[in-house]
Amino acid sequence: MIRSRRHAAIAALALCTACTPVARTPEWSSVHELTPAFLQSAAVSDPGLAAGPDGRIALTWVSNAGADAWIAVSADSGGHFAPPVRLNERPGSVDSYSESRPVAAFGPEGRLVVAWTAAREGDDGGTGGADDIVARASADDGRTFGATAILNRDHADPDSRYHGFVALDVDAAGHAVVAWIDGRAARLAAGEDEPARSEVWCAASDDGGRNWRPDVRVAGDACSCCRVAVRANAGGTVAVAYRGARDDLRDPRLALSRDGGARFALDTLVSADRWKLPGCPSVGPALTLDPAGGGEYAWFTGAGPTPGVWIVPWRADGGAAGMKRALDDSLRDVTRPMLSPMGSATLAGVLARPRRAGPRKVLAVRVLDADGSATPWLFLGSAVRSAAIAGAGPGTAYVAWLEERAEGPRLRVARIARR
Repeated sequence: MIRSRRHAAIAALALCTACTPVARTPEWSSVHELTPAFLQSAAVSDPGLAAGPDGRIALTWVSNAGADAWIAVSADSGGHFAPPVRLNERPGSVDSYSESRPVAAFGPEGRLVVAWTAAREGDDGGTGGADDIVARASADDGRTFGATAILNRDHADPDSRYHGFVALDVDAAGHAVVAWIDGRAARLAAGEDEPARSEVWCAASDDGGRNWRPDVRVAGDACSCCRVAVRANAGGTVAVAYRGARDDLRDPRLALSRDGGARFALDTLVSADRWKLPGCPSVGPALTLDPAGGGEYAWFTGAGPTPGVWIVPWRADGGAAGMKRALDDSLRDVTRPMLSPMGSATLAGVLARPRRAGPRKVLAVRVLDADGSATPWLFLGSAVRSAAIAGAGPGTAYVAWLEERAEGPRLRVARIARR
């Protein structure tokens, strides 16, 4: 449910090794905490991260009191963060939880775009359940933001209420794309929180988020409460990863556009897992997109005797383009796959329990190199239920997570580096 609020947690930093794909000797040289002082004791949830060129970092979160979305930007690789800026112009109007949180992405020349799910204005404090997808853009690295744009055209229709699970990317040329789960084709009956099946829609901007084209339908028969992922490159390719829902099959799918998100001509099944689930798994896929029009696709499946997370390479001319591999070696109860480009490699993250450690979930991250090898898993925190990752070049990445403490959850941020 979009309106449900989930809090996260963890507690310690540790290192560990893994074995599949082929793991090499330990390559993690440092974990350096960057948590801003103003978040040391703040009651927050649903962290998000974006990394830009020249050491820029954007950290987003939602305040537990007031349902407000905030952003803080660093221009020096996390050494210092500017004072936080509230994103939502209407106080208390943000709908968020770990699968459907505010997101940010950097563009060129100081551009920064943010998007989130907002309770519809006049919705009686949110009790009517109507949500819209909104975005704001900054031209000065997040110091100031323009007006809020509503991206779903049906926002004036009182019968169309279900929108959420927003995803965002900005390509190297400054084109922005936002994708989301949309229920306008499936009217909710009285008392329903979400439709049995939804659609995926998206909106694109040609000027870094200042102006938005009319939204377009990406795909149908989508899982109503699993996040989507979107990636765009300067060649005009836009890729949207989502989970299907037809006949209650929750398998991963990929929709592709070759014209910057104007039309999605290809919608393909990534893996025929045949995972049949009457309810919603609430775990969406992740993907990367390189300049040549391909990348990696990761997803969770409950099919088979042991649920787990898998990854497969894909190409824009046909979807999955190789053998899928398990991404959960040496881990238990793996969920929440995350992917981010890290130079020519891929930074992968999951929430999981290490097989040789305690019962609490950690944020586990590793780098997958182009030759098929991988770094050992790096374990961060304890009792983690929400996290975000962002690659920042071949040797550096950033991670954020929530840490469970007796006095309440705490947001932590760190920079990790390879040798």
